[in-house]
Amino acid sequence: MYKAYYEVVEGGELLHEIHRLHAIHGSVIRIGPNELHFNDPTAYHEIYSVGSRFTKDPSFYFCFNASDSAFGVIDPNESKARRGVMHSFFSRRAVLELESTVRQKVELLVHKLGERGEKPANMFLAFRSATLDIITSYMFGHCLGALDHPDFSAPLLLSIQDALPLLWLIKSFSWMICVFQLVPDRLQCRITNQFHAFLEIRTFIVTWLDRTSREVHDCSEPGTSTICHLFFNNPTTESQTAAYPKAFIDESLSLLQAGSDTVGNTCTVGTFFVLNDKTVHSRLMKELEAVWPDQDDSIDLRVLQNSPYLTAVIKESLRLSHGFVTPLPRIVGPSGATIAGHHIPPATTVGMSVTAVHMNSSVFENPDSFIPGRWLGNTPNLDRYLVAFSKGPPWHGQNFT
Repeated sequence: MYKAYYEVVEGGELLHEIHRLHAIHGSVIRIGPNELHFNDPTAYHEIYSVGSRFTKDPSFYFCFNASDSAFGVIDPNESKARRGVMHSFFSRRAVLELESTVRQKVELLVHKLGERGEKPANMFLAFRSATLDIITSYMFGHCLGALDHPDFSAPLLLSIQDALPLLWLIKSFSWMICVFQLVPDRLQCRITNQFHAFLEIRTFIVTWLDRTSREVHDCSEPGTSTICHLFFNNPTTESQTAAYPKAFIDESLSLLQAGSDTVGNTCTVGTFFVLNDKTVHSRLMKELEAVWPDQDDSIDLRVLQNSPYLTAVIKESLRLSHGFVTPLPRIVGPSGATIAGHHIPPATTVGMSVTAVHMNSSVFENPDSFIPGRWLGNTPNLDRYLVAFSKGPPWHGQNFT
C-alpha cells in the first residue's frame, strides 16, 4: 500500500519519493516487501543489459493488458522471436525508406502551425499528432489524420492521454484488469473516463485491423507493405493472428501509446529548451542554415544525422525527456546476483528508473541543465549512460524514434 499511496493518492509521485529516499539512505533502498531500487549508474547496466539473467516481473507487465506484445511477453525466447518479426520493419534501412512519409507529415505540421498565425499551440499535442499519423500510416497503411483535427485534439490522441493515469491504479490493484475484462464493453465506458478512453483505443485498433486485414487478403500488389501485412503473412505469427490477432492488437496498443508519447515528449522538451536559450538556438540555426541553405528544398536525412550540434541537441532532449521513467522490475534468478557490489538474494525484485541515470551528477555534470555541448566530440562514457531506450534487447521503435 506504500507504493499505491504515492501512485494513486498523490498522482504518480512514487518516483519523486524514491529519489528522496535515495538521498537519505544511499544507493539501494527497499520500496516493497521484496523489491529493491538502485540509483548507482553501474547497476542499470547489470540489471537491463543484453544477456541479463533477470526475468521480467509478471505482476508488473500484467497491468498493461498487452501480454502478447514484445513489451509484455514474459518468456525470454518468445519475446526474442516477437522482436525478430518486428525487426525488419524497424531496422535502420526500413526507417530510411519511411523518410518521405515523415517529411510529408512534418511539412504538414509546419503548415498547420503557420495557419495559426499568432494563436498559441499546444506543441505536445502537435508533435504527438504528427507522430501518430506517421505510426498509423506505417502500421495500417492509412493515416489517422490527427494533424487535421482542430487544436491537434484528435479523439484517439486524447484517449491515449486520458488512459495513462489508469496505469497508476492498475499497477497497485492488478486484479482490476481481470474485472475489466469480464465487464461488457457497454458498461466499461461508464466506470470511469479512463476506462472509457482505454476501450476507445482498443476499439480503434480492432476497427482498423479489420479494415486492413481485408486489404491484405485482397491486395494484388506485392510491394504493399505495412506492419499489418507482416503479421498476417508471417508464419511466426500466423497461429497467433488466427484467433483475431490479439498479438497484433497488443503490439499496436504498445506502439500507439509508447511511440506517440516518447517522440512527442522528446520533441516538446527539446523545442522548449532550444527556444529558451539564445546561445543554443543561435548555434543550432547556424549549423542548420549551413547544411540547408534553401528551406524550400528537401534535405536528406543522412545530412541531418551528420550534423554534430543537431545530434547533440537531440541526445540532450532524450536525456531530459527520459523515455519510460517507471522502473521496469526484474526478478533475480535462483543463484542470486551481485548488483553494484551488493549481493542480492534469489527471487528478489530489482529495478532502476532511467531518471536515476540521466540525472546522476557523477555522470552528467549539472544534470538539471540543458547543455547540448556535453555531447560534442568523443563521448563514449556519456553515450553509455543515455538509456532513454533502456539497455536490454533494443526496442524495435528506437530507429523510428
